[in-house]
Amino acid sequence: MTRRLLSTRRIIPLDRLDEYVDGWNALRAAAEAAGGRAWMFRGAAHQDHFIEFLEWRDAGEGPLPERDAVREAIVNLDSAFGAGQTDEWEELPES
Repeated sequence: MTRRLLSTRRIIPLDRLDEYVDGWNALRAAAEAAGGRAWMFRGAAHQDHFIEFLEWRDAGEGPLPERDAVREAIVNLDSAFGAGQTDEWEELPES
């Protein structure tokens, strides 16, 4: 099973930080309930810059970001804060 990672960069107005964290916590809970993992980091030099990570293994259930509760939480964040810059990654198999 290949591990996959979705990274999303967002710039969040600091006066909306609490709202963003609430939305992120909903996304994290949905990802974990679906068998994935989730992390969020803040830029060290720019406190309004964030990067989000969703990690999952391909196990025939479809990509984590497309599962109902996870997709809904992503749509909610995108609606509130704009779609971020998103990239999908896959683990390089060990040789």
